[in-house]
Amino acid sequence: MVTITDKKMNLKSLWSSAIVMNGSMAVWRFPRKGKVHFLADLSDAPIKGQIDLQNINPGFVVSPFMNPEGNETLFLESDILASCVNGEWKIEKGELEKHVYSPITYHLNIRPDTEISGEISHFIKMVADGITAIEEGEFDKVVSARTYDEPLQENFDIIEQFNRMEKAYPDAFVSLVSIPGCGTWMGATPELLIESSADHFRTVSVAGTQPFPLDKDLSEAAWNQKEIEEQAMVSRYIIEQFKIIRLREFIETGPRSVRAGNMIHLKTEYTVDLKKVHFPELGTIMLNLLHPTSAVCGMPKFSALRFITANEHLNREFYSGYLGPVNMKGMSRLYVNLRCMQILRTRAVLYAGAGITHDSIPEKEWEETALKCQTLLDVMNGRKSV
Repeated sequence: MVTITDKKMNLKSLWSSAIVMNGSMAVWRFPRKGKVHFLADLSDAPIKGQIDLQNINPGFVVSPFMNPEGNETLFLESDILASCVNGEWKIEKGELEKHVYSPITYHLNIRPDTEISGEISHFIKMVADGITAIEEGEFDKVVSARTYDEPLQENFDIIEQFNRMEKAYPDAFVSLVSIPGCGTWMGATPELLIESSADHFRTVSVAGTQPFPLDKDLSEAAWNQKEIEEQAMVSRYIIEQFKIIRLREFIETGPRSVRAGNMIHLKTEYTVDLKKVHFPELGTIMLNLLHPTSAVCGMPKFSALRFITANEHLNREFYSGYLGPVNMKGMSRLYVNLRCMQILRTRAVLYAGAGITHDSIPEKEWEETALKCQTLLDVMNGRKSV
């Protein structure tokens, strides 16, 4: 058995041992933290259904984009918990038998590879149709997504890939999730959906994108009207959800520029003192109200969703859904699953979206999605210094 005192234990041995048992696994690292976490659910399949953050067991949650009632949310029980600080892994809960590590062993999606595509002509037309719909008053904003396929290198190693990404994006929530039947997903997202504990609640609005050199100071960032307006829409959306539940006591901080690899975004933060407002269930309520946010869907939400369903021709699956650990030491942190890729047998499918407003230019929106994909590709193919 792998034990706390086993000096040779590492992420590869944990991963391979859970795979042999057909477990569901999650690996993650919080923004600006050095600690890497590993969780394995060794049941036949993760629990599916709505979650209650106040009463749920410690675990890891993964939700698809299309999840209107929360019934499609997957909950990974923490049968095995381990963490790593300064290269030293320790098991905090459970035991695993050791198995030989195979770099190509991970769970594959049951959906055929051929169903995923991302053509420029389709995307450009979709954006143009979105702008027309905005001009005709259907909605104020819609987020259009597409994919990019990248062949896997012959020596592709799933854990080495995670390690590179974790080092390359210190300011992101970096994750690797592999679930039987649902496939394997990896990403580095800059966007917190909710953070909730017994004492406080926090959420952010993140929108607006521009390339920004890593050696340039954020104080030098300049934003145009389109990006400012796009971010303001996401902020208004959050405040509208507060109004629905008559929550008036919150602190708003921002907007300010934040870095996500070689890109920057505008971010506004909202915090609530749950002891002060006597609203312990706020985290669960706001999770259901916020997802999918206008940052990944549009505004108004349901008009934008209708357009996405009719025009995108893409099953987003877990892209622009949410994921993260819940009730770990009393804290739940869920992140919007952006800057992510699905790992298939011979290729990775990268997902990216762009916020479309009346000021959008279709070709520029395509370029924005290409830039978002490039941030992952640079790490994936070893072009980014880590």
